[in-house]
Amino acid sequence: MRRLVFIIAPLVMMAMGCSTTPGDAAYRAGHAQQAAELYRAEANQGDAEAALKLGVLLDEGKVSPDTFGTAGQAFTKGCKLGSLASCHNVGVAYEYGKNGLAQDRSEARTYYEKAAKLGYMQSQYNLASLYANRYFSNDIEGYKWLLVSQMQAEKCASQPLCEWVLSDPPGHKQKLHDRMSEQDLRTAKQQASAWR
Repeated sequence: MRRLVFIIAPLVMMAMGCSTTPGDAAYRAGHAQQAAELYRAEANQGDAEAALKLGVLLDEGKVSPDTFGTAGQAFTKGCKLGSLASCHNVGVAYEYGKNGLAQDRSEARTYYEKAAKLGYMQSQYNLASLYANRYFSNDIEGYKWLLVSQMQAEKCASQPLCEWVLSDPPGHKQKLHDRMSEQDLRTAKQQASAWR
């Protein structure tokens, strides 16, 4: 049942080393509280990346939700401002009932779809996993998203995350495949090929 769970945090924190988002210098200097204050101010001015970074600080327990709200709230704001990584993280939070959001797989699917339709590979894969694990019954849709995520992963096959999606250790592709007719497989493949 393993899925890509909250994989954006390490990537965001590495980016803080060279980013120019206000708050990054404070974070690099070890001042998480000051960084969070700056990220919150920038997020309130419409900066999606700042909202994402605030969410990561909250998720990692580096600042208090009593002061800055929950990670789920920060990611939801980031998603509304256009951050696909934030949309993905809201999906993860709803799927697992974490970061201040109650478990709700329908909401998880909504947020994964939002990012998946805009090309976010991790959400494409997690969306496929929801179908593979029968939280929703549309194997054609699930198989389509699995294929689309793997097409995306082929572009970065040497990177660990992409390699993971291609190898599909949980076996989501096989689960879906085994439940589908030949016609269903053809339909899913056609939909995946047509996806852009």
